[in-house]
Amino acid sequence: MSYYNNLKSDINKILKTKVMKDTYRKEVVNMFQVSQPPKEKFGDVSTNAAFSLSKLSKTNPKIFAEKIIKELKKENYIEDVKIEGSGFINFSLKRNFWINEIKKVLNQKDKYGENNIGNSKKIVIEFVSANPTGPLHIGHCRGAVYGDVLSNIMKKSGYKVHKEYYINDTGSQIEKLTNSVIYRYQELFNKKENKIDNSLYPGEYLIDLAKELKKKYGKKYIKESKENYYFIQSFSLKWILDLIKKDLNLLGVNFDSFFSENNLVKKNKISKCMNFLKKKKLIYKGIPEKPKGGDVDEWEPREQYLFKSTKFGDDVDRSLQKFDGEYTYFAKDVAYHFDKYNRGYSSMINVWGADHGGYIKRLSSAVNAITEKKADISIKVCQMVKVINNKKKLKMSKREGKFVSLNDVLNDVGRDVTRFIMLLRKNNEDIDFDLQKVTEESKDNPVFYVQYAHARCCSVLREANKHFNKNEISFEKIKNNSFKEIVDKNEISIIKEIVKWPKILEDSSNYHEPHRITFFLQSLAAKFHSFWNYGKIDPSKRFLNIDNKDLSISRLGLIYSVKIVISNGLNLLGVKPLNVMK
Repeated sequence: MSYYNNLKSDINKILKTKVMKDTYRKEVVNMFQVSQPPKEKFGDVSTNAAFSLSKLSKTNPKIFAEKIIKELKKENYIEDVKIEGSGFINFSLKRNFWINEIKKVLNQKDKYGENNIGNSKKIVIEFVSANPTGPLHIGHCRGAVYGDVLSNIMKKSGYKVHKEYYINDTGSQIEKLTNSVIYRYQELFNKKENKIDNSLYPGEYLIDLAKELKKKYGKKYIKESKENYYFIQSFSLKWILDLIKKDLNLLGVNFDSFFSENNLVKKNKISKCMNFLKKKKLIYKGIPEKPKGGDVDEWEPREQYLFKSTKFGDDVDRSLQKFDGEYTYFAKDVAYHFDKYNRGYSSMINVWGADHGGYIKRLSSAVNAITEKKADISIKVCQMVKVINNKKKLKMSKREGKFVSLNDVLNDVGRDVTRFIMLLRKNNEDIDFDLQKVTEESKDNPVFYVQYAHARCCSVLREANKHFNKNEISFEKIKNNSFKEIVDKNEISIIKEIVKWPKILEDSSNYHEPHRITFFLQSLAAKFHSFWNYGKIDPSKRFLNIDNKDLSISRLGLIYSVKIVISNGLNLLGVKPLNVMK
């Protein structure tokens, strides 16, 4: 639990027993915030309690604030407290408060920051779910990292997380894949290099797939027949899915399950979902409106079964089944989420690519309908990744088979760099991936900068063992020392940054924003490196002072704390903390 929550608990107690004794009710605790002030000059912590709650007591906000302040000053950790503006309360905390917080870091180590926000609630996070028609590219990578790290964060926050990949293995794109492989397979035998037309996938990976088919079976499936068609389709899907799984493994992303759309069809789960909606009178026959945007692939101006999605917040009613009886992609998606709910997941998170933003309303309305508003779904869209090589933006076109594969990127820059960079921006912002800059060894490279801070901590600990008796500077001795020598304002500043970690983790979980962790790690690394540089100018500021063992032990406590928190953060990102820079 973050210290913000502890302070909020203290303020809530003051409200309940002193300030709002006659008007307090249980909702009050959720009606005010305790947070970091917008600027450092306003103190360490700010609360809007007086501003938000004064109306309940029919009191002027400033008078209400003065009553809170009177009680707050009785707490032994309050240094100073002031009213700002129309009732905001800002307060500064004493040195002993920060020392107690740093001791929590040392005592809890890798458990520091964990919370139980989720209270063991089951949640399914579906991400990547790329069509099994080709290898993963750099765009898929962003969603993969986002979903994987968000899963790690939610687990640390007490949720029971299930990570799922939805395999879109039915429909026209699978037919196109099969025909493309057949073309490449036949090409190996007739030795003619014909220009591939737009009805087929152009990617060169299909040549490798066809060669594997030939290597295993020779000409066995060259003859055109229904049986051969479906065998090649099955072989191709497995080959590509294995390729996808291999790349995900290189990225450090593993799933709890791969859910096949084809099995959804075979087990009649779509028709069962449609029957449920019919019983609820949420399906009718009609002609769908023509989409206002460019999404007209499945639109047909003929009578078909429509879902009353406008009843649940969508713009228009959506088609579920075409006039010829074939289910739409939307119907399959509705059935899939109905299955999620029936498996016990009343909380769902979907991570989508940039081209799916227009699909959010219709699926959200469907989930409301099929779960009778008993489930919640959060859909997060990851924007584009712009790959830059030698200062030039690489052009990508899936239609032309031109893309930057995930495998190539991982081979060029590595897993750790790739994962960290993918979270340098909020998911709804485009991100630049400069293949040269991400491997630079400078402070302008955030991955290097954070890893360097961790490595420097390790180097200080190694150096300490050369100058002091190991028993004198054991971890037990360090975590139990009084820290009375920690008085420098820059040392306290580092502590204040370190102990923000539990709040960062809480917010990352609550708002589904993993990028908060990379932002925090960069900020902590910057403060650490700044203090390190002070030691170059003034020897008394160095973390190790050979002539002052007590000061060194206290500062080694800071070193361990920085190391613990950076390590905790990097581990959640799926990035290995480095003890020595390579």
